[in-house]
Amino acid sequence: MKRIFPIFVLAVLFFFCGSILLKVTVKRVLFVKETNEKTLFIDAIKERLTFKAEDKIFNSKDHHFGSENFYLRIKGKINQYSSDYLVFNKYIAQIGIYSDFLLGNKILPNGVIDLGDGHLTLPNPENPFKNIDTFVQKVVYFKHILDSIGIPLVFALYPRVTCDKDDFINQAKLELMGKISKIGVPVIDLTKECRHSLFYKTDNHWRAKTSIWAGQTISRELNEFYGFNLNVELLDTNNFTEKLAFKWLGSIGRKVIPLYEEENFYIYSPKYATDINWLLYNGRKFFQSSGSFDSLYHFLENKGAYQAAYPFSFSQNNNLPDGKKILLIGDSYNRPLSKFLTLVFKDVYFIYRRSSLLDDYLANKPDVVVLGFNVNVALRENPQRLIF
Repeated sequence: MKRIFPIFVLAVLFFFCGSILLKVTVKRVLFVKETNEKTLFIDAIKERLTFKAEDKIFNSKDHHFGSENFYLRIKGKINQYSSDYLVFNKYIAQIGIYSDFLLGNKILPNGVIDLGDGHLTLPNPENPFKNIDTFVQKVVYFKHILDSIGIPLVFALYPRVTCDKDDFINQAKLELMGKISKIGVPVIDLTKECRHSLFYKTDNHWRAKTSIWAGQTISRELNEFYGFNLNVELLDTNNFTEKLAFKWLGSIGRKVIPLYEEENFYIYSPKYATDINWLLYNGRKFFQSSGSFDSLYHFLENKGAYQAAYPFSFSQNNNLPDGKKILLIGDSYNRPLSKFLTLVFKDVYFIYRRSSLLDDYLANKPDVVVLGFNVNVALRENPQRLIF
């Protein structure tokens, strides 16, 4: 017994020190790889931009785009497996779930809600009016900057899977749109279209096909606002072929596994000829290609890439040398949307919430800046995460 105890202590110390050494080593390797890939991505974009920003207007760090998030990523994974993926851990733990229960929805483990037809979602914000004024103030400031350099700003609001059920959220949505319209920012309201079929069943993001429709709607509205003459017929869903790529279980479905099965994931290809340059960054990897629109799908390396796109991207449509340029800023709904918009815009600059490239993008005078958010995200968005 006397011998076993020292051996046990030494084993614990060895394991503890080894874990620290392994973590430091992995962090160093990932840091070097991520820094190199990120630098390559940013430099590649700047090489393609006509102008570089001479002065910094925004001190924007890259959201989910740097090695400083290493420990946060690890912590997030630990939290997922110790909370979200632990059955019944958050069962009816949030006030928002009670309202969904009263609406007749089925409550599942970990706070997941079944809307009755197999579509899953999470509770609505507890106080959807809380951040509206702060959000609008941020938009006011951003509009002031854009006005000074002659770039119009538009706000696009995307639907949520529960858009037809919660009057409380609809009231907050109307208040948000009203206040943004009042400050002189045109609003494109996509929430008027509301069907569960627009969204994945096991994830509350919209389907790739829905983002094609959204791109056409936004382009049509921009034509009316500014006379852009964008060819919106290119984003008619009838002008795309549909191909089953794989089976996929979304993040909401993974919270209640194995209660829900994987669903079909489709990719969409234009029926017309395309010639596009892609620069994409995600998961510490930088990708670039030239050719048809379908070269985008070469980067679909895993079944988790349900949005058919990576968050940071820059694209150029070589078939539209005299076309318009758009800067799209917002949440994850814009990941697939930004890729399909490249079919009607010459250049598409996409920023996922924030990026150090913002000043360089603005120096190249995009014809319009579109802020695009899903209703629930806009109502509970932490203003500190916004770039402006």
